[in-house]
Amino acid sequence: MTAAARSEVRQEFVSRIPAGYSTWTHLALPSLLALAILAASLGALRQVEAWQFALLPAFLVAGNAVEWHAHRGLLHRHVRILARLHRAHSLHHRIYATDDMAMRDPRELPLVLLPWDVFLLPMAVVLLVASALGAAGQPNLAALWMATAAAHVLAYEWLHLLCHLPPARLERHLPFLAALRRHHALHHSPQLHRFNLNVTLPLWDAVRGTLWQPGRGAAAADRASP
Repeated sequence: MTAAARSEVRQEFVSRIPAGYSTWTHLALPSLLALAILAASLGALRQVEAWQFALLPAFLVAGNAVEWHAHRGLLHRHVRILARLHRAHSLHHRIYATDDMAMRDPRELPLVLLPWDVFLLPMAVVLLVASALGAAGQPNLAALWMATAAAHVLAYEWLHLLCHLPPARLERHLPFLAALRRHHALHHSPQLHRFNLNVTLPLWDAVRGTLWQPGRGAAAADRASP
C-alpha cells in the first residue's frame, strides 16, 4: 500500500471515531487497572519461600509464550468471535508500515491499544489460573502469577504504544527500546508479518524460529508458518 493510500485509510478511520471517545481514558484506565492488580497481588504475599520466587522466571516465560500464541493465533487468523479485533488488527497493518510506524493523531489509539473487552479477557483467564492455585493451597503462587501477568499486559500495551510513537531522544538513551522498535517495525513488512510476533521481548520468537534474521531471504519468509 502506498503512503497516499495509507493516509486515506487513516483519515477515514479517524473520521469515524465516536465524538465521546477519550484517548486519555483509553490509555489510563487499563493501565491503572493493571497497576492495581499488580499492587494488590504483591500486597497479598505472605512469607514467600525461595522456591516460590524461583518460579517467577517460569511465569514470565509463560506470559511471553501466551503473547506470541495470541498474536499468531488470534490476530493473524480469522476467529469468528474475535472478528472485530481481527478487523482492527488488519487495519493496523494497513496503516502502519515498516518505514512509517508513527501515529499521526491521538485518535488512532484504538488501532494500537487493546480494546477494553480484549484487555479484560486475558486478565479473566489469569484469574482462573490464580483461583486454581489458591484452591490448591498456594496463595503466594496465585499472587505471583497475577502480579507477573498484570505486569506483562502492562508492558505489552506500553511497549506497543512506544513502537508507534514518533521517534524520540529517549531511544538514544535506551538501546533496548530502539531494538524493540526495529524488531516490531520489521513485523509490519508485508513479507515479514509472520516473523517477530513478540512485542515485549522476542524470547518465544527465538524458541519458535520466528525471529527474523538478516539473510534469511524472501523465500524463507514465504515458507514460514503463520
